[in-house]
Amino acid sequence: MGKNKKKMVALLLASLTGFSSVSVASSVIVYDKIFSRYERPDYSLVLGEYCYERVQERLPRSTFKFPSKEKGVNLQGYYYPSSQNNGLVVVAHGLHAGADDYLPIIEYMVDSGYNVFTYDATGTYDSEGEGTVGMCQSLVDIDYALKYIKSQDSLKDMPLYLIGHSWGGYAVSSVLAIHKDIKGCACIAPMNNGYTMILEKGEEYAGKLALMPKPIFNGYQKILFGNYTKYSGVQGINSSNAHVIIAQGIDDKIITYNGQSITAHKDSITNPNVSYYIGKGFNGEHDNIWHSIASVAYQKEVASELKLLKMQKGSDLTDDEKREFYKTVNHNLYSQVNYPLMEQIVETFKKNK
Repeated sequence: MGKNKKKMVALLLASLTGFSSVSVASSVIVYDKIFSRYERPDYSLVLGEYCYERVQERLPRSTFKFPSKEKGVNLQGYYYPSSQNNGLVVVAHGLHAGADDYLPIIEYMVDSGYNVFTYDATGTYDSEGEGTVGMCQSLVDIDYALKYIKSQDSLKDMPLYLIGHSWGGYAVSSVLAIHKDIKGCACIAPMNNGYTMILEKGEEYAGKLALMPKPIFNGYQKILFGNYTKYSGVQGINSSNAHVIIAQGIDDKIITYNGQSITAHKDSITNPNVSYYIGKGFNGEHDNIWHSIASVAYQKEVASELKLLKMQKGSDLTDDEKREFYKTVNHNLYSQVNYPLMEQIVETFKKNK
């Protein structure tokens, strides 16, 4: 959002909320800073098969652009074909990640016979946009991704399935209220409500003081996202006939089991086609829920080796030293998927072909 537009928004919010224009402008600046752009990392300093170069020989794909809601912003899309053609799985990534961070899941779905469509969200990796905009943006982006799919002759007749993690988990569950033709949906560590999420986390960390700017944040989000703020994961699930699996870790510190997650609202779910995967122990946290126990154990082993190298050196490792160590790592094992969870997802999808 340009400076002049932000100034107009601040003045509008000030008139609506009763706060001074200075307070509103400060809150808007803070909000936008939280949702700044997120660029691709230096993959020589990334562990695991989360960059395409490490899997491209066995996982061919095509790339394309498609428009998002915001005028002039195009998203980077990726299409992975499967020889079995059981349907099309759309994968929505989490915040502070991109489509390639879920390559292990994508490969598993392709090997299971599903074509996969995924994309970098607004303001992420190879997509356009000044920033990631806000929590509700993941819902906006998947809505426009599905609209694009339905406009393409080569894609529109495929049965549609969704997988999302975290920010993407909220997107795939909430969008069920908009697109009624989805056959199956897998929500991994999903937050329930993008509109309320930022203030819920603020209250968790800062107590009631975090509620002070609530009228400003709520008003700004309504200006940014309009009717998208009305949707939630539970609402989407209940308004759909899709078969849905919800996977949540007991020890998730990001989307807490009894706080921001869909599982915290389990008693409000009326869709009879919902099943659950509850992660515990090595699979009990936000990211390791979708990795294998062997993978999580190996990640801990690698972290210990890096810590030992640092102690032996007596100072932090340089990037070049890290790169040399990373060359010795088994990237496939480091990012291996949680097979029982993935199998349960595929079985969920098979229930509604």
